[in-house]
Amino acid sequence: MELFLSLTPLILVIIGVVCLKKPAKWVSGIAMIYTIILSLFYFNQNYLEVFRETKIGIIEGIKMIYMIWAAFLILNMLIHTGAMDKIKEIIAQLTLDRRKQIIIVAFCFGAFLEGVAGAGTPAAVAGPFLMALGLPALQAVISSLIFNGMAAALGAAGLTTIGGFSPYLSTQGANTVQELMRTVPYVSETTFPTAIDVHATIMNISMATSFIQFFGSLICPLLVLFIIYGKKAFDKEIISFSIFIGFIYGISLVLVGTFVGAEFPTICAGVFSMLAAFIYIKLFNSSKFKVPEEFKLILDKNMKKSSKSSWEAMSTYIILMIVLPLVRFFAPKWFIGLGFAVWIGTTMTVVCFIGSIILKSSNSMPKFARESFISIIGALITMAALLALANLMKITGMLTIIATSLSNVTGKFYPAFAPIIGSLGSFVTGTTTGSNIMFSYLHAEACSILGLSIPVVFAAQSAGGALGNMICTNNVVAACTTVGLKNSEGLVMRKTFKPIFILWILYAFLTLIYVYILLPNLPIILK
Repeated sequence: MELFLSLTPLILVIIGVVCLKKPAKWVSGIAMIYTIILSLFYFNQNYLEVFRETKIGIIEGIKMIYMIWAAFLILNMLIHTGAMDKIKEIIAQLTLDRRKQIIIVAFCFGAFLEGVAGAGTPAAVAGPFLMALGLPALQAVISSLIFNGMAAALGAAGLTTIGGFSPYLSTQGANTVQELMRTVPYVSETTFPTAIDVHATIMNISMATSFIQFFGSLICPLLVLFIIYGKKAFDKEIISFSIFIGFIYGISLVLVGTFVGAEFPTICAGVFSMLAAFIYIKLFNSSKFKVPEEFKLILDKNMKKSSKSSWEAMSTYIILMIVLPLVRFFAPKWFIGLGFAVWIGTTMTVVCFIGSIILKSSNSMPKFARESFISIIGALITMAALLALANLMKITGMLTIIATSLSNVTGKFYPAFAPIIGSLGSFVTGTTTGSNIMFSYLHAEACSILGLSIPVVFAAQSAGGALGNMICTNNVVAACTTVGLKNSEGLVMRKTFKPIFILWILYAFLTLIYVYILLPNLPIILK
């Protein structure tokens, strides 16, 4: 009964949004109220604690909407000033192939955005970008969400891994060093160990995560094209391009994740794969590879050539790409401490204003701001309600009950289910970081009992958590809102679930191979 009741908030959201196709803003509100009642009367939570966590969730929802509003602000400014028309011309000069545009914008550029900012930025920026290039809204949002499932495993400046697992490694882990040494054969032993070496252990987790994600990166471009277009998407040229970009992306994750650390793999994968795409198109695009008409970008012949220069049109995005990492790494701690959504949203707003000056449209900013706010009112309700629901599920122990029940019935196959547990956490909380924080203790306990490598299982948890971002209601709502695809969250979730299922199987297989054959001795490092 306890397990069933713990599942009911999730069941309510899934049935309402996916099966009954009701607007997420109403379903999430009802689910939040139901979870409040369940928390008070079955899980016996103090009403003050329930009120506090609900309030925190609502506030965090408002912060996330602020970031989405900032993304809308940039998009509206670029459209109204004609800059987006020039950007279309620039992309068209590089390639007329929509399939390659999807990979470059959503996969490569999206990874860079996730690496420097995270917190839904790829869907908020890449989705509208693709739509402005003429891609249908549904295809734009699906592409952005699926590709973000690759980028979010190591996350913004490594936050997913560092912030997700450090709480366990630096607190609970440090208190149980001797227990780990006694029960787990895969703990590196030095003379008189007194605590876990968090930095060195994070390096091991980063390496294992990149090993799992390499194979996901390799197939993901082809997978996205298949989900969007079916078999007709593939010819010799696009298959070669997709595999090449996927390989560059994946090998960048492996090399940087293994030898540098968790902070930079996603940023580097985004930058290196973008450069690889440009070089490939310039060097290997033979005239014999003609783009099929149905995949060709067609610019309106009656549309006047943009009077904007390439620099003016691209200036906002160029400045954003420069400023986001600078703010992330060098801004005052108090500013970053406001939360990802706040500092990202503020940075994007400031960059948008600078862009409006360059594009000579700063006087119209109040109008752009108004239009952008109207577009996100529905998402505000949904975000606030779902984050409140997630907080309540954490404090009541519902998520732990669900995950523990799963671990009890899986035994030696437990590592294969770590990606699914990770996805569950992200589905509810909206972040891979939150999922890692919640379930790291559970995974460590299971690994201690089963004698498994904790870093490898942590890596599987993180890789699976990133997959959960594809169908997390918060992210789906945010992505749909940014492209104006209202009340279609259920359809998007159904579409994106197909690649998640395929990647679950792949990650489960890889995790078993790594934990039992290739990396069985990958250790928790002790000082």
